[in-house]
Amino acid sequence: MAGSLLSLEFDRSSVTRVRHLVMVSAQEAGLDGIVLEDFVLAVHEAVANAVRYGSPPRGIAMWSEAGSLVCEITDKGPGIPAEVLEREEPATRFDFGGRGLWLMNRLADLAVRTGIDGTTIRLCVALP
Repeated sequence: MAGSLLSLEFDRSSVTRVRHLVMVSAQEAGLDGIVLEDFVLAVHEAVANAVRYGSPPRGIAMWSEAGSLVCEITDKGPGIPAEVLEREEPATRFDFGGRGLWLMNRLADLAVRTGIDGTTIRLCVALP
């Protein structure tokens, strides 16, 4: 991790604190405006999904490397079902959930590693 900005474990009670730390760290890295807002929202979606669907320990790490800001969110849950990963459109407005990964993919560069041992979501955005 070239320029480590943030690294911690989180749970349901710390989601708001994590969002604030991500915002401050991303600002310090140089993001601002809509790019900052989009990145923070994408990270928040990943954190919320880890709390909702994953199991402890849940972690977040953020760093800068090669002109990009990178954030990884991890959990030890059961993994993301294939039908969720393959969905090209968000769930309908009547479905509960089903928009997080779709939204993350539109707000940042998204990479997902998932399986029975847990999930890692990597979100990247170019630094100015």
